Amino acid sequence: MKKILYLTLFSLLIISCDSKGRADLQNREEQLVKKEHEFAQKESEYDALLAMRDSLQAAESKQLKPDTIVQRWPDSIAGQWSSRLVCRSSNCNNYVIGDQRNEQWQFVADATGIYVKTYTKNKTMRLFKGSLSDNRISLVQVQDSMDESRARVQMNLDMIGSKIMRGTQTVGTKGDCQANFSIELTPTEK
Repeated sequence: MKKILYLTLFSLLIISCDSKGRADLQNREEQLVKKEHEFAQKESEYDALLAMRDSLQAAESKQLKPDTIVQRWPDSIAGQWSSRLVCRSSNCNNYVIGDQRNEQWQFVADATGIYVKTYTKNKTMRLFKGSLSDNRISLVQVQDSMDESRARVQMNLDMIGSKIMRGTQTVGTKGDCQANFSIELTPTEK
């Protein structure tokens, strides 16, 4: 009698565990189906983003029609130049007449215009928007919203030849401070 009772209890326990295991298995399958559905949605969103990117690139390339003028530096100017700046006049405390600076300049162009990037040994860089008219280059510093000095830098260069450019740089800061520099540029050897 005890054996029958034990067998009955054991059978009930197995049936109970089996139904609990089936419920866990069913729950896991439902979670897996849900995750597969979420993955399919993300894959669909990714494909839509790729299609949007491709259509934007195609539209952008159509906007640059053959008759659109993209301004570039002449080959004789484009590239790297070494500069020497000498302070010629100043009413500023941080610029002294006779001070000299050496920088590396890079004449670059993109779809938005022509620019000059200036570098010093300390790796500081300033960006100037350029314009070219006849044999004269005008450069105005592109203001950085994070730059607290608010210095206004403007340059004018005359092309003397393919090996030298000369001009002036005017720096204006707060408090009507103004300094003028002479500039001499020579191409950097490659």
